[in-house]
Amino acid sequence: MAPLQEQIRSINERLRSFGIESIQEIKMTDREGKQIGQIKYGYRPQYVFDSVNEVLGPENWRYELTKVEVIDTQAVAEIRLYLKIDNDWLCKGSHKGQMQIVKGNVGDAQKGAITDALQKCMSLLSIGSDSYRGLLKNVYLQGNQPPAIQPAKRNSQPVELSTSQDHSPSLPKIAGVTFENRQGVIVAIGEHLFDKKELLKAAGFQWNKTDKSWLKKAA
Repeated sequence: MAPLQEQIRSINERLRSFGIESIQEIKMTDREGKQIGQIKYGYRPQYVFDSVNEVLGPENWRYELTKVEVIDTQAVAEIRLYLKIDNDWLCKGSHKGQMQIVKGNVGDAQKGAITDALQKCMSLLSIGSDSYRGLLKNVYLQGNQPPAIQPAKRNSQPVELSTSQDHSPSLPKIAGVTFENRQGVIVAIGEHLFDKKELLKAAGFQWNKTDKSWLKKAA
């Protein structure tokens, strides 16, 4: 069996492959149904669980419900996540989840709270990491259409280009920087990217304030 880190990477790649169909808009409301707080974007639970089952196998993970209660108008659940590693069950973290009770349906709210807690536990393993890194908003709002890219400004500093293996547009070779194709958008990944902004601009990348990432339209 592949190392856990490689399996988690495969799970995230599987989630990204679904595109917009796996993403949901998450809104919090008060008792009167009015929106409170910011709108968030996350993976639909069933897509997460299906991807985990596909890569890890349903027999190699489980959860334990330690507490479920009703507080005011919300159901709250706490669970522990276990993974089977070398034939031993190891606890990989615990988390609380919550779900608002709608029309007095406590049972559905409790199920939703358990699901919320389970996804939070999986986030401790970086499963579904694009969600809490804020990378799903563009995919959801633009229906897999990448953000508009303005022509890059000329820059006197030379950039060495190479063609990626997935036939994406030419990408720059910049020390400490890698690139990922996420539903038609190339994302630059690395540390201290701001110090390398001129190289990225010269290669056609733009800074996205919402996602706080350097992005470029793929071919």
